[in-house]
Amino acid sequence: MLNIDQLPIWGIFLGIVVILLIAVELGFRLGIWLQERRPESKDSRMTNTVAGGMLGLMAFLMAFSIGIVINQHNSRKEMVVTEANAIGTAWLRSGFFDEADAAAARELLREYTQIRLDAANSGESTLVERVVTRSEEIHSELWAIMEKNVKAGNNSDIMALIAESYNEVIDVHTLRWTAVNLRLPRMLGLMLVLATILSFLLIGVASSADGKRDTLAMVLFTVAYVAVLIIIIDLNRPQQGVINVSQTAMADLLRTITPSGQ
Repeated sequence: MLNIDQLPIWGIFLGIVVILLIAVELGFRLGIWLQERRPESKDSRMTNTVAGGMLGLMAFLMAFSIGIVINQHNSRKEMVVTEANAIGTAWLRSGFFDEADAAAARELLREYTQIRLDAANSGESTLVERVVTRSEEIHSELWAIMEKNVKAGNNSDIMALIAESYNEVIDVHTLRWTAVNLRLPRMLGLMLVLATILSFLLIGVASSADGKRDTLAMVLFTVAYVAVLIIIIDLNRPQQGVINVSQTAMADLLRTITPSGQ
């Protein structure tokens, strides 16, 4: 099955432009065909009214879709900062362990930060899946260190602080993974596609009233519309999109917790 997330954005752009221009041409030819068989259909007032209504619906669906994908994008950005703060706190509190356990826990957290930063910057789905698996392994390893110290009878108040920070890291992992997988509702996407195609088809029918094509104006309008539509599509595929979530918070954290010389 074709996965649109794997297609280059320029290919999607050109493909949609071509499809919509074909829809306009089909509408134009349909309008000419109707006029030849029903001369009264040359009165384009009703067609123009319907086309205007469809364009209004298309604009509403597009605005609604943009609002959703921008909110999802902002949620992903917030999760990056939240995760960086959670890992940083866990790294600091891990220093309460004895020297060996502190070094082991901090190295796990450094690796955790590194692999998650690499996955975000790469965007490769296979790498992301491996990172999720390794992240969950690191969660277990950190918790094992925690359990060992609790069973050894170490300061319970300090252990509670460390446990709280590790829990936060695990919780944010789940929240961030959920945010990465947020997508525009499928039904809304289908409605937008249907409204767009019908609108351009009706534009073609309406333009057939005088029997002339305004090719330049139609191409410019189509390109402008698809440029906005591409923003929605790009924001809706966060791992492969051109508009990416900044990883500055994670990169800054990694520099802070990485020992000199590594």
